[in-house]
Amino acid sequence: MERHMKPDDKFDSIPSALIPYCEMDIEDSRILIYSGDYSLKNGDELVILTGDIYYALQYEYHLEFQGIGTSLPSIWQLTETPTELLIPNGMKGVCIITESKTRNGVNSYHGLIQSLFPEQKACSIWHWSYVNMQSFYGSFVRHDKGVGSNRLSFLCKDGTRIIIENLNAENKDQQSTRITHRCELTPSDGRLLNHNDAQKYIKAFTHFISFVVGKYHSPILVNGQNIEGFSSFYHRVYYDKSRIGVNSWLPYPYDRDVESLWPTFEAIWNGEDEDKADILSTAVHWYLEANIGSGKMEGAYIMAITGLEMMWNVILNKEEQTAGETLQNLLKKMNYNPSFDAESLIRTRNQLTHYDSRNRKKYQKITQEQKLQSLDNALNILELTILYWLGYQGRYADRICESKWRGASTKRVPWALAFEGTPTESTIGKS
Repeated sequence: MERHMKPDDKFDSIPSALIPYCEMDIEDSRILIYSGDYSLKNGDELVILTGDIYYALQYEYHLEFQGIGTSLPSIWQLTETPTELLIPNGMKGVCIITESKTRNGVNSYHGLIQSLFPEQKACSIWHWSYVNMQSFYGSFVRHDKGVGSNRLSFLCKDGTRIIIENLNAENKDQQSTRITHRCELTPSDGRLLNHNDAQKYIKAFTHFISFVVGKYHSPILVNGQNIEGFSSFYHRVYYDKSRIGVNSWLPYPYDRDVESLWPTFEAIWNGEDEDKADILSTAVHWYLEANIGSGKMEGAYIMAITGLEMMWNVILNKEEQTAGETLQNLLKKMNYNPSFDAESLIRTRNQLTHYDSRNRKKYQKITQEQKLQSLDNALNILELTILYWLGYQGRYADRICESKWRGASTKRVPWALAFEGTPTESTIGKS
């Protein structure tokens, strides 16, 4: 999803798209990291191999190696002891040999790499990518197709900037996998960041963008650039192919509204207040687990209500009321009047968790369609509650909107409609 315009002289001021540093040639293909000679070392024993190091797509992404070389000492073939992997360019890591065989006098090997990294280097720019992420509208950039609305830009409170861009090629086959987004981090005031420092921003942003699009993502192909070249950090990442095509609160077509949420999110996530950071990470965890359907229908529903209950305790300061009364007070505080019976969410939760014969009979009468609707209703309130706590004033996609046109579901958050200015500044990160 992106808007394209033909190139023209008047677009010269539009920035160019991020330069690719690693490509995925076709969907579901390996991502080659290195090809040539490298070594395996175990104690004082060293074996030279010639082959490839690459990401391979299975149920997860695996960092793997394969190559041919001299015979391995017998002790290596009898254990799964982690082995050092050394590349002439200075990269090193830890691997496990999973297969070794000899055919026609040629020794071939295959294995899994647990980690692969160079020495720590301070870098002025960092890059990474994501796979199979939902696309968005953003600001215009120039690329090989012309000009497209590919970019969102996020400014941290310390001045550090993060850019994320849709790539030109869409992943139309939802059962396949490809790199869909590329990111760039530029520290403020020309600062240099080593990997550990950069990882604080990357981790926070990855959780943020996962919250925005409604499912987990992991950074892949993390690279730092300095005057000496690239400092690459490759690692195994989690990716579940079944978790494609979930709903989220990402507004359409006002996707750039989410740029305003990032500074507060990052300040809490990386802030000194450990309690607020824990509230945010826990709320995002419950939301994402429920949104991707962990634990099937009942498990997802219980996680959504658990997250909602945690948030109303934070926002309402644990007022002593029934769960139904507390939920109604929360909705009133957010100026939100849902079209469904909100207290029914609590009754359904109680029928699941207080599972006696009476509640069991009541729950068995609920149709599958009603269960799905209840889960959507719970997620609708949960995502609004997290946005309210973060002081968000922009638009969101109402997941319970009945219109088939996605744009019809885009609304201003209800608390922003009740006041002039930004009165909810006092609610940001309140606990």
